[in-house]
This record gives sequence, C-alpha cells and structure tokens, in this order.
Amino acid sequence: MSVPDTINEHNVKQYVASIAQRHGVSSERTGTDALAELITHLSDDDVRPNSETENLIVALRRANIIDGPTMIALLGLCLNEHHEHRPV
Repeated sequence: MSVPDTINEHNVKQYVASIAQRHGVSSERTGTDALAELITHLSDDDVRPNSETENLIVALRRANIIDGPTMIALLGLCLNEHHEHRPV
C-alpha cells in the first residue's frame, strides 16, 4: 500500500479522489450494495445514500490500496467534513 501516512483532513474529497485516480480505482455499485439498499428501503430505515467519496474509500479498500484502519479514518473524516458543511 503506497498511500501517504499524512491524510489531508481539510479536503478529504480531493484527497481520496487523487488516490483513486493515481491507482485507477473507481467506485462501482455491487450486488451487495443493491441488496443493502433494498433491505434498508423495505425496513423503512432512514439512511442517506453514500457519497461518491465514501464509495471511493470503500473501493480503495476492496482494491487493497488502503488498509482497514485507514479506511475507517477516511470515512470518519469524510463524515466530519460533511457535517461541518451542513446548514444549521
């Protein structure tokens, strides 16, 4: 895994996109993703769809570009960034 140790916490979207582009990784919807969405819908659960950045983070993990702890850190930063930009 050749991802830098330092994560750009101020623009996670751009950071993740640049890693994905450098390694030729794109987010693709899987059958498991469709099943999870269907189950969520049928249970009337209110879960927002994943952002493109979140999907790229998972794709980077699936491609073994990043490890599990890095994926968790990036997803946390992504959620923090999203929360900071939400209108109050």
